[in-house]
Amino acid sequence: MATEDEGILVVKKGPGLTSHDIVARLRRIFNMRRVGHCGTLDPLATGVLVVCLGRLTRLNEWIANADKEYLATFCLGANSDTGDANGVIQPTDAYEPPNFERLKSSLQALTGTYDQVPPVFSAIKVNGVPSYRLARQNKAVPLKARKITIKEIEPLQYSWPMLRIRVACSKGTYIRSLAMDLGTDLGCGAYVNALHRTRVGTLDETNAWTLEEIETRVNEARFDGLFVPPVQCLDNLPHLVLNSLDLKRFGSGQGVSIALFDAVKKRQNYAIFDINQCLYGIGCWDLDSALMKPVKVFHPA
Repeated sequence: MATEDEGILVVKKGPGLTSHDIVARLRRIFNMRRVGHCGTLDPLATGVLVVCLGRLTRLNEWIANADKEYLATFCLGANSDTGDANGVIQPTDAYEPPNFERLKSSLQALTGTYDQVPPVFSAIKVNGVPSYRLARQNKAVPLKARKITIKEIEPLQYSWPMLRIRVACSKGTYIRSLAMDLGTDLGCGAYVNALHRTRVGTLDETNAWTLEEIETRVNEARFDGLFVPPVQCLDNLPHLVLNSLDLKRFGSGQGVSIALFDAVKKRQNYAIFDINQCLYGIGCWDLDSALMKPVKVFHPA
């Protein structure tokens, strides 16, 4: 349940804007400070950017944990210092353009769970400083590899030097790193020429609004259908419906005893709802006390 003071928005991000630009614009549109996005999109990228307003910004970490899906166009035969078309492009010498079968084999090798090194031009902080700032100063950027999962890579179109693919992946995956890894494997180099995010969890472009559409509706006080209900955004968490007495206890910060609860779930997080699918908070089953304990608590709007 959302009001004009809180909610979850799916924004259609345009090219050239940073995720911070989107947040700043929404703060002006809604005249509020408490606005945060759930997963950065590079300036070159377009598509789905999930943004939370008001107290629902406390859900950012769970929404950001959802799987993502992208349509990406890679340019083969060259490298970029940023990993995309916004960087300094250096053509690669002495290589043979790969055929489609070679391409499919390299893409298949990039699926699965493994450690991926983020691009140095990224928002990851090194000693409190975004790594892209260090990279722009030609300073060493020691970024650690992070475990990611590439669930699917589907080649959609290939006409040298352009390759268009669909990628379904876990949180934390850098498509620019994927392009660079592909270019290394093929021996010809590669960078992201275009990138469009089509999905975050179950939220896709059917839920999305442009900034102009959002501003028009807010100015006209038409909030119906603008926000996505939390129950639709937390598909990566198991849902648990509590009765009114247990909700009162949970809402006051107390643990709740649940008869016949599957303790095998251990310390897994749960999204807590009432029978009307109104979000009350995030809970965690505590084995020691055998209680569902509050992690985050919300109150019905």
